[in-house]
Amino acid sequence: MAKSRLLVKVRGNGKAFAKTAAAAFGASAVEIEPILEMPARKADAALGLAAAPKATWLRVGLDAAEDNPWDHAHGMLGPGAGFALGGGDGIEAVEPDIEQTWPPYVEPIGPTDHALAAAADICAFVDQDTNGGKAARPGEMGWNFDDAFSELAKARARFGSDLDAKLGRIVIAHLDTGYDPAHVTRPARLRTDLQRNFVRGDGAPDDATDQTPPGMTFIRNRGHGTATLALLAGNRLKGDSPHWPGFTDFLGGAPLAQVIPVRIADWVVRFSVGTMVQGFDYARRKGAHVLSMSMGGVSSRALVDAINLAYEAGMVLVTAAGNNFAARPMPRTIVFPARYRRVLAACGVMADGRAYADLDPGTMQGSHGPPSKMPTALGAYTPNVPWAQIDCGKVVDMDGAGTSAATPQIAAAAALWLAEHFDAVSQYPKPWMRVEAVRRALFETAAKTTARMGAAKTFETIGQGVLKADAALSFAPPAHNSLTMLPEAKASWSWLDMLTGSGVSLAPGAPLSEPRAAMLRLELTQMAQQVPEVEAAIADPSLPSEEISGVARRRYLEAALDHGNPSRPLRQVLESLLERSAGGGGTTGGSEQRRPIVRKQKQPPPPRRRLRIYALDPSIAKSLDSVSVNETTLAIPWDRGLEPGPVGEYLEVIDVDPASDRIYDPVDLNDPELIAQDGWPPSEGNPAFHQQMVYAVGMTTIGHFEKALGRKALWAPRYAPADRNGKRKGHDVPRLRIYPHALRAGNAYYSPDKKALLFGYFSAASTAADATAPGSMVFTCLSSDIIAHEMSHALLDGLHRRFQEVSNPDVPAFHEAFADIVALFQHFTMKDLVSYEIGRAHGTLSAARLLGGLARQFGEGAGIGGPLRDYLGAEIAGLDYATTMEVHARGSILVAAVYDAFIRIVERRSADLIRIATGGTGILPDGALHPDLVERLSSEACRAAEQVLHICIRALDYCPAVDITFGEYLRAIITADRDLVPDDPLNYRVAFMEAFRRRGLLPRGVRTVSEESLAWGTQENPTPDWLPKILEGLDLGWDINLDRATIAKLNEKNRWTVWRRLKSELKKAFAKDSDAYRQLGLLAQVPLYHSDGTVAREAGEGETTFEVFGVRPARRIGPDGSMRTEVIVTILQRQPVAYDGKDTAKGFFWFRGGATLIVDATPGKEAVRYSIVKNSDSTTRRDRQRQTAADSFLSPLRALYFGDATGEPFAMMHADREG
Repeated sequence: MAKSRLLVKVRGNGKAFAKTAAAAFGASAVEIEPILEMPARKADAALGLAAAPKATWLRVGLDAAEDNPWDHAHGMLGPGAGFALGGGDGIEAVEPDIEQTWPPYVEPIGPTDHALAAAADICAFVDQDTNGGKAARPGEMGWNFDDAFSELAKARARFGSDLDAKLGRIVIAHLDTGYDPAHVTRPARLRTDLQRNFVRGDGAPDDATDQTPPGMTFIRNRGHGTATLALLAGNRLKGDSPHWPGFTDFLGGAPLAQVIPVRIADWVVRFSVGTMVQGFDYARRKGAHVLSMSMGGVSSRALVDAINLAYEAGMVLVTAAGNNFAARPMPRTIVFPARYRRVLAACGVMADGRAYADLDPGTMQGSHGPPSKMPTALGAYTPNVPWAQIDCGKVVDMDGAGTSAATPQIAAAAALWLAEHFDAVSQYPKPWMRVEAVRRALFETAAKTTARMGAAKTFETIGQGVLKADAALSFAPPAHNSLTMLPEAKASWSWLDMLTGSGVSLAPGAPLSEPRAAMLRLELTQMAQQVPEVEAAIADPSLPSEEISGVARRRYLEAALDHGNPSRPLRQVLESLLERSAGGGGTTGGSEQRRPIVRKQKQPPPPRRRLRIYALDPSIAKSLDSVSVNETTLAIPWDRGLEPGPVGEYLEVIDVDPASDRIYDPVDLNDPELIAQDGWPPSEGNPAFHQQMVYAVGMTTIGHFEKALGRKALWAPRYAPADRNGKRKGHDVPRLRIYPHALRAGNAYYSPDKKALLFGYFSAASTAADATAPGSMVFTCLSSDIIAHEMSHALLDGLHRRFQEVSNPDVPAFHEAFADIVALFQHFTMKDLVSYEIGRAHGTLSAARLLGGLARQFGEGAGIGGPLRDYLGAEIAGLDYATTMEVHARGSILVAAVYDAFIRIVERRSADLIRIATGGTGILPDGALHPDLVERLSSEACRAAEQVLHICIRALDYCPAVDITFGEYLRAIITADRDLVPDDPLNYRVAFMEAFRRRGLLPRGVRTVSEESLAWGTQENPTPDWLPKILEGLDLGWDINLDRATIAKLNEKNRWTVWRRLKSELKKAFAKDSDAYRQLGLLAQVPLYHSDGTVAREAGEGETTFEVFGVRPARRIGPDGSMRTEVIVTILQRQPVAYDGKDTAKGFFWFRGGATLIVDATPGKEAVRYSIVKNSDSTTRRDRQRQTAADSFLSPLRALYFGDATGEPFAMMHADREG
């Protein structure tokens, strides 16, 4: 019978236990070995530590009768075994000594490959590996030590002639598989006199060399310890290592430090909890300052004790975060002991700045998370770093990978910092302060962003940032009274304390004791590092119990019971807690026990959140005539996770007022008192109401977009700089930020750079005749028009990023016009206001001044004497499209056309009501209208307004992706509406065509104005051979119910998938048909360009450069109830064009072309339904864009106020308003 090893904690030195165990099992049947002595501890109220007597951890080997090691642990305490937790034998804890294997840095080869591997040259140099999406630096040996990366070489050089003396004082313990005594990288100060081997039966205890069995030298994942030791403190190469010609520098980050080699794992990196505990204890007793361990596994009470002793003794602990294989069912969060906060977890960042994560299926990658751990994690570079080959004295490969390779780099940096500041930190009154000082230096000087990750993504995947060793050296040791001791490491999740005192028991009448409960908690905690279903149950099980929902806790326990193969005692407890019956029981006498079918009431959908706002702005309340419609209530979706701010799924309101240096308390819309009264009442002086109003109007605007487009709204992503292959990865922006009091100015704008809306406030320059008193404060965040306008800018930017590029006069004007259209038609969501205006205007919308104007209070405050823009006024009606170039004025022509079409539509919809009310004359009598007629007319106006608004928004999917004109927007409107509503009984489309025609807003080259001539066409061949191939297997399942982060990831994944496939398929098509690229508006042989317009890479033969800007599905329901599902694919290409037509070095603009394809993706019926092309070979369009670039469509004040600050185009346009 095989021996199973247990770890047993006993009071005292363990001799009494050994005597009892020998008597119980026989002296020859039990093996007992002390592995960790715990000194007695006095109580410390300041640190919350209870007194504890001296104790000893023993490794106990017994014959195993159980397959489950935890059953063996419980069995030792069972009836007849003679032991009891907390009894007279002094046993305080029992756990299995779990054996674990560290994932190899390359996948193990299969049995059929052994012969080939054995025959290969095991000492052949292995270069960097880019398979699976891994980043590399081809031809750059030891790049990870350079200044642009870890700075280890620079930090090392900084010591100069003091390196030997200073670093020689530092002792590093290296826990791994051992070392190669003959390798050139063997550290100069390897303490072979202190070497120790804790691997039982595999070499002498005082021999830490890596022991590879005879005949197994061909295995590629051996020599783990040799390689990590070289990265930690490797000696100089001699200039003759293969592929390292002339390289004579040190290979390790901290050479000349004293290194104690401690062997805790065998040659295939197999180790146990007990060997880790022994390694930590040995390093502490030998006075190590730093410990580096490139492995880890499950949690353990013995390991926790060793960690706490080491931390309090002042040893800096750096261990690997762990590895996993992408798309394989295995845990992915940081392993233990790196998971403990007292241990610094080494995560991975790749050469191009991406996290060592999200690689191709089957590729090894680094672990990270959960969020509660990341404040004590740090990133270092891997993969494709130096990897010394065991038994190959001079060979250093360049395929080192895994967080194994990151760990020694961080440990080396810690040693360098201690060496530089050793005298100062030696004066600290407590040893643990050294640890916190080192960590603070490394954390605060780490790079918080990379070329491919923003601050949030960096923290999510590598914690405090990327190691910068030289910068850390400049960080002075902090004062000792500024350092805080971290709480003791704990072996199990805090929320699992629920098992104690929960009423469950292991035997009738025997309540579950605390020591037994601790065993069950530890077993449940270990499952999270072994069973992916358990790990996935709770995003961050390290959190306090109050921060983990009951549903999540139950999900964890259910996964443990169903997938975790629990021990019998744990199974019994889980079945009791979860009210599950034990399998196989419950029947008697052959009769089947029947349980009633359990049903429960279906939970209704959440109610909509009702919030009060100003109907338009505060100016309405200043007039006795309109005060009754001053306020309205909006109903928006209920966001269950809404936090004070408000901070929800889409929006984050941050109320900071830089001008007055104030931060306003965030409003909590979940306050029961606010819920009961539909939020704060409208108030100009209450910042909480300001926050409420921007949130309510913002969410209403988002709702219109989502309903019209048939999908969730996404904000414009943040794009990382392009890599050497021209690939630019987009990063999701989860929330748009809104600052209600960001500016002390008469402005409000959307910032594409900050992904935020910034609202201003100012003193009114109005007259006594205005409703707005002179000198009073005007807040732009209290205008529903302005909020909707700026929100529309942000939503439009999320759909069409290139509409920021001023390629013709219509482009900036369209952005402003579209935002006004949304704001204008949102007036009609307020039924009371519409009824009031229709009654006052005697049923005539063209006389409803409140509905046809925008931002009345802002206009009066700015001295205009009325609304900022009045679409019923004579000034806008008199604008000429051919000669009007100012952005807002030109945009007003488009808005006026749409509003005119709307008025004609409403007149047509309500004509029958007027005839009925007037007995067929159609002429309304003088005096007030009947309230019922007002109600019906208002309903028709509101319904028509919503339809027109959604027509205008839906048309965005049918617009060209660049260089839009007003005429093309008309084509998009007609095509989109015709596509969804083939029958147009009320002639909406005729109203649009007539209104646009009267103002000259027609597409170039269209000879007749009709639906047929205006609707977009398709390709000459709408079913090209390549179409099914690029669509095959795309995940187009995202809809309104998916969370937006998942949608953003799917969109990013889909666009790169389509790009790769399309690039390949178009090359094949071009070989057969020279017009293949031209069908998509592309030119062949266009190179890849740098951002400065220089050529980065020429296109290959028969190829061209382009990007797939987006792949998004659209699902809409037509009036007949039919579901329409399409895919919109945007393909763009860019070329630099010199302003002078000759030399781009003297200035250039980007000329873009391509196509927007609206595709039917039904399998077997794939077809291009519409192709909206902007020809990259159009000289006319190129010349027009050159002329536009030469002209200024903003006033001369732009240069004075903004200079070259083109990063905020909307701020410039809004500040440049003329009237």
